[in-house]
Amino acid sequence: MLSQSVLLKGVNDDAASLEALMRALVECRIKPYYLHHGDLAPGTSRFRTTIAEGQELMRALRARASGLCQPDLRARYSGRRRQSAGGAELCDECRGRRRAGLLRNRDEHRNGHCYSSS
Repeated sequence: MLSQSVLLKGVNDDAASLEALMRALVECRIKPYYLHHGDLAPGTSRFRTTIAEGQELMRALRARASGLCQPDLRARYSGRRRQSAGGAELCDECRGRRRAGLLRNRDEHRNGHCYSSS
C-alpha cells in the first residue's frame, strides 16, 4: 500500500512531525509515496508552505529517517499534472521580470514550467 500525504502549514510542516508521520506509516506497512505541496486553490493559502520550505523539510527528513520513509515532494505547475518539486529552482526568466517567488521546474520532456510559491 502507498501513501499520498499533503504538506500543511502548522500541521506537518516541521521535521519532527513529518518524521513521526512517515515512521508511523511504515510501521503500518504503508510506503510514504508522495508528499503533495498544496494547490493554488482559493481559500487554501493559510495551509500552504513555499516550495523552498518543502525542499528544506525534505532535506531534514533525509537526515533523520531511512530511505523507506522518504516520499517524493510533488507540486502542480500551471494547471498541469503534478511534477516533482524537489528540483525546482528560482526562475531566472521571471526574476528578470521582477516577479518574486516564482520557481521553475522541468518536466520529463525538459520543458520548463513556472510556479508561484506564494
